[in-house]
Amino acid sequence: MTIRRARTVLIGIDSASADLLCAGCDEGTFPNLAALRDQGAWGTVGGLPGFGSGALWPSVSSGVTPAKHGRYFYKQFNPASYQVEPFHPSHYRATPVWEAISAAGGRVAVFDAPQAGLSQRLNGIQTTDWLVHDVALGRLTTSPPELAAELLGKFGSDPVPKCDLPGGRSAAEHAQLRDQLVARVGQRADCTVHYLEREPWDLLFTTFAEPHCIGHQSWHLRDPAHPMYDAGAAARVGDPVRDVYAAIDAAIGKIAAAAGRDTDLIVLSATGMCSNYGGNHLLDEVLRRIENVQAPRPLAWMTRSKRAIKQQLPRRLRQRWRRMVNDVEEAASRADRARRSYFAVPHNDLAGAIRVNLAGREARGCVEPGATYDTLFAQLRHDLLQIRNLDTGRPAITDVLRTDQLCQGAKLADMPDFFVMWNREAPIDRVFSPTIGTVDLAHRGNRSGDHTPDSVFFAAGPSVARGRIDDVSLLDFAPTLAARHGVALPDADGRVIPGLALRDDERAA
Repeated sequence: MTIRRARTVLIGIDSASADLLCAGCDEGTFPNLAALRDQGAWGTVGGLPGFGSGALWPSVSSGVTPAKHGRYFYKQFNPASYQVEPFHPSHYRATPVWEAISAAGGRVAVFDAPQAGLSQRLNGIQTTDWLVHDVALGRLTTSPPELAAELLGKFGSDPVPKCDLPGGRSAAEHAQLRDQLVARVGQRADCTVHYLEREPWDLLFTTFAEPHCIGHQSWHLRDPAHPMYDAGAAARVGDPVRDVYAAIDAAIGKIAAAAGRDTDLIVLSATGMCSNYGGNHLLDEVLRRIENVQAPRPLAWMTRSKRAIKQQLPRRLRQRWRRMVNDVEEAASRADRARRSYFAVPHNDLAGAIRVNLAGREARGCVEPGATYDTLFAQLRHDLLQIRNLDTGRPAITDVLRTDQLCQGAKLADMPDFFVMWNREAPIDRVFSPTIGTVDLAHRGNRSGDHTPDSVFFAAGPSVARGRIDDVSLLDFAPTLAARHGVALPDADGRVIPGLALRDDERAA
């Protein structure tokens, strides 16, 4: 008896709106995704509340929660120094599924898996930091090393050097960004088709990062209620977000054709996108007022300096000066954090992140674990839920979650303690409660769109069931891919998705 292994092409779509993708399928705008949905399986996908894309894509790759793999954001808090530091892929404490398949003898090709480092001794090929939104290692790195020259020679370098542009974009610049991203989608498609035709991989995983960039930068052009909406620019440019999605749909059609009928194709859009209505910009001030702790003068001066840079300096000078001010601000913040009971730490705008100055964990921890910690959370949650958005009259916060009730693992101590779930129906610029008074701090950054937890998948192929599959988690894709190739992931927090894995009678051939 021989064991049959499925051929799998996994296409990641980084941070596209699940609602927009599904609507495009219904309207005929995205015919290739619609074909996968109608001929195979599809479903919405749940994640972990509070965690953003920086945490969830590594969970897709490994099948474990951030409390096990260790990453929740591209920069994370160090409890020894009270400093916020970049997260490096060497800090991961989990194995991506392609390494497990490779170790079992499977041939794998991995192109720019989001936030992933470079796997060692891979039975196949891998790229990092080529056509991406977030760099992991800082530059294009490949396995084998000579693959980099081949990629650049055949398909070219990244046409989008940086998505964020200090001061925002004009209509012409939005159109240019859209065109660059559409061209980059074509590069990705051509690369994927090329390597599919070169070899029958057991697993090929490639990712379109373009929705992440266009969603951050141009979301306001499709939302007339957005404070940054510009009717004139929208009339000139149209809907860059939908244009990029349409290019990806066309690319999926090319990849599906190259993969052939004997290959199962899975498309996973992980984390979504919506108007950037969050309150992270005012969270630390809110926490100060709850604890009744004043900001030290140097830190308050830095905050004013950043606003002045944003409002007065020409675009060409902003980034340089802002980087310098951020460095000085971070140095001042270290001493400030050490004297407080809790404070905000950087996170995606979909949720605020709070760190407790915990005794036995932080170098100068002052909050005792156990009952004291529990009481602090209960009181802080109560105070936060009293806060209202003065511009809508509605609660500014829908919930406050404890991370240790969302996930457990050896890296739990690296995570924020609490997540603040913002009511994102409108901008959060002015908030009030009897405890904090009024906090008035408008946020108009470069990014008009930001992440949501909404994800969706589409799949079709010879071993894929037909119809909707419910109760799917982002944690389920790694164990499902492993099972499809006869590999177990014993530490996985997810489960094998029914309808996407070979049955026992299909394995025996």
